[in-house]
Amino acid sequence: MDIEISHLSYRFRENEKLVLNDINLHISSGEWLLLSGCSGSGKTTLAYAIAGILYHQKIGEYQGHVRFGKQCVEDIPLYCVSDEVGLVQQNADDQFCTLNVVEEIAFGLENRCIPEGEIKERIADSLKITGTEALHQRPLFELSGGEKQKIAIASILALQPSILILDEPTSNLDLESTRAIFQLLLKLKETRQLTVIIIEHRVAFFKKLFQRCIHLESGKIVYDGTIEKSPYFSAHFGLGSMLQRTEVNNSGPILSLHDWAYENGDGFRLEVEDLTINQGEIIALMGANGSGKTTLLKTIPGLIKAGHGWLVFKGKEQPKITPPEVGLVFQNADEQLFMNTVQEEIHYGLKNFNLDDAIHEKKASDLLDLFGLNEKLANNPHQLSYGEKKRLNLITTLVFSPSILLLDEIFIGQDAYQVNYIIEKLIYLRNDGTSIIVAIHDPALLKRMADRILFLEDGKMRFNLPLQQAVIWWQVNGYRDYLPEMGL
Repeated sequence: MDIEISHLSYRFRENEKLVLNDINLHISSGEWLLLSGCSGSGKTTLAYAIAGILYHQKIGEYQGHVRFGKQCVEDIPLYCVSDEVGLVQQNADDQFCTLNVVEEIAFGLENRCIPEGEIKERIADSLKITGTEALHQRPLFELSGGEKQKIAIASILALQPSILILDEPTSNLDLESTRAIFQLLLKLKETRQLTVIIIEHRVAFFKKLFQRCIHLESGKIVYDGTIEKSPYFSAHFGLGSMLQRTEVNNSGPILSLHDWAYENGDGFRLEVEDLTINQGEIIALMGANGSGKTTLLKTIPGLIKAGHGWLVFKGKEQPKITPPEVGLVFQNADEQLFMNTVQEEIHYGLKNFNLDDAIHEKKASDLLDLFGLNEKLANNPHQLSYGEKKRLNLITTLVFSPSILLLDEIFIGQDAYQVNYIIEKLIYLRNDGTSIIVAIHDPALLKRMADRILFLEDGKMRFNLPLQQAVIWWQVNGYRDYLPEMGL
């Protein structure tokens, strides 16, 4: 079934800048299309338009048409559109409707009155093809970000749509899981007649799947052709040389954990015997999905209470570190947004800590300008792109000048240029004495910012080593996926 998009334009509010600007696009049945563009260029909004969500939510100004064959998305109910289009959203939590894995995959099937026997078969097939059989009885809220993404994909595949849209499906995944998703998509391409649209910043693996790339800038199509000939695709690579790291010059320990442990009641246990963080260093927190990275970050400020052990911060033993001494940027950007405008979001935290003075106001303004959000002060944070949301999270954290900065997958949803901006800022903060622990999946970033590597496996700290020693450990022990040259 062909997709035909004609003169599609959209803005969230009257007199605001167009998010989509006169989009005209034909996608043939069975075609695989890569949708690229900078953070905030309109990629996710276009995906929502194709899925029918943009028109049927009745918010904003919508012009133009999206057609499947002879049917117009604007003329048929949304549930009819969803029979044809399956959308896996960038943030898996946004599409979850139940509490555990099996119920989530069954939810859409039950709503379509699929026979019980067929539901069981489809659940089993979707779990198998995504490699998530071991998660089938797990509560969704206990899954790691990468595990949630796999279940979101499984729940859509179970519905057997003819058009599949994936909005940055690997942004939360480690390299092993990314390869698994690539193999899954390759299998789908070989065995099923699907039209597939994938939004991705990390395209090194996926470029072999596509013959065509559409690139958006400021809501307009600026390129429609092959990936190999795209000037925008080539711009995503070779940026490492733009950044110069200085040698670490830390001032001794600022934080240490001793016999630190946490259990979630479902068999997972985090154990960190002894960990010391120095002032003025960047530690890359690495490990497979579900290894305990997010759990460790949340125990330090006490969002998850460690069941055993003690913490020493600036020479004093205490149960946790509290803001504004510590700042945590969550993996899920939406969990850290509370207000109706970007400006109110910035002021919310400042007022809570009685820091809404001229100095902090100026710092907030500078950060907004640095991360490209100064023109979006009146926007609702939930209408920002996911990459913009993550940058807003970072701004609302940095404005307090925390001594320790904890970042959980801060690079999700960022294009190559925003990755550079963030790394430059982190290196500046590190040189200024801030201690930073950043959970990442992409090893290519290690040489550009990491002083040390903290490596977790199955909830246990395998090592905490300088970068060069960590690389040797991975080489000797066969962990090739974590070597910097293996990055996406």
